[in-house]
Amino acid sequence: MYDVIVSLFFKSIEISYKWLNENLVSHVLTFSKEFGAVMVFLSAVAFLLIMIYFIMKQARKLPRRYVLETFDRDGKRTVIPELRVTFVTFQAAASYAEFYTRLYEGRYKFKLLGIKDNISVARRMD
Repeated sequence: MYDVIVSLFFKSIEISYKWLNENLVSHVLTFSKEFGAVMVFLSAVAFLLIMIYFIMKQARKLPRRYVLETFDRDGKRTVIPELRVTFVTFQAAASYAEFYTRLYEGRYKFKLLGIKDNISVARRMD
């Protein structure tokens, strides 16, 4: 008699378990997997947007142009008429400063100035 009651009890639990598994648990698990994937995607997008913001902020701080100043051995500012002294990019200005340093073999020193609006940022090239 107890066997019949226990078997009926387990059958009823089994039916309710299958129904809950098919209608509730599987949907909750699917939702949690998709929610995790969406969170990873949103985190990646947020990271990229933050990086773009910082890059743009840094780009606004860069000088608009660069100027090479020439100094003789005594440290006095000198103007050599045939030299190109204004540049748009730092790489070009540094390259020309190195070229002029090799060309004049220590007779002159060159100082690279980054000019943003009316503010100059000094960089020394030895």
